[in-house]
Amino acid sequence: MKKIILFLSVLVFISCDEKVTPTPVTTPTCNISSETGRDNAYRLDYVYAPNGVPEGVNISVKDNATGQLKATGKAVYTYADNRLVKVVDGDVEETLEYNANGSIARLTVVKTPEANYVNYVLNFTTDANQRITKVTDSKGMEATITRDAQGNILETITKDTRTNQEVFRVVLTGYDSKKTMFDAFKGWQFSVLGYYADYIKFPLFTTKAGGNATKRTEYESGKAVRETTYTFTYTTDGFPLTEQTLTRFLDGSGISTYSKTFTYTDCK
Repeated sequence: MKKIILFLSVLVFISCDEKVTPTPVTTPTCNISSETGRDNAYRLDYVYAPNGVPEGVNISVKDNATGQLKATGKAVYTYADNRLVKVVDGDVEETLEYNANGSIARLTVVKTPEANYVNYVLNFTTDANQRITKVTDSKGMEATITRDAQGNILETITKDTRTNQEVFRVVLTGYDSKKTMFDAFKGWQFSVLGYYADYIKFPLFTTKAGGNATKRTEYESGKAVRETTYTFTYTTDGFPLTEQTLTRFLDGSGISTYSKTFTYTDCK
């Protein structure tokens, strides 16, 4: 295995000497409880510490012989000063470091079965809102990130710094101004749910944004290769309940579809 709140303030004057302050409108918050792939292909069950941060994920995968989910492992998260500092997922271990202002600075893969990625390093550059704007890795790749005013990622471009040639490009459009599943993770600045070798291709820093993209187009060496559309349904608290995807392979080889279902807990 291996993520715009608009406050309307109204001040009502009853008289020159008296005024009524409206009751604050609260924004619902939830912790994600589970993620399940289509036809029970897999299930992720999140375990939380008393302070509400996710401390582990129990991973189950469908046993094709029985059709039932079977526990296959667990990812464990470690925090320091309310910041995620270590991820252990099976044979993989990653550590995270932060700048003095609390923004993420570096991720190091300290342990992995893949010899080429032992001590693999990602260095992050962030903006004033602690959102990632650039990622460089120890293999000579660099990804730059363009966002809109709400913080949504519009485009990521990954280049080989040795040749200055574009290797990957991801374009995201059609944001729906809804909550994302990543808004349900407390204490995480970016997604650690993907494969670390892909972080440079598509830096999954999706918190502090304004919704879910409904279209994603991927390019390799300047050529569009995949186009994915996303359709969501939402809970009454505004978090994604289901995500359905349809991917078109632009070489004409066909399409693929998939879906995920999410559950939440401790919604307030």
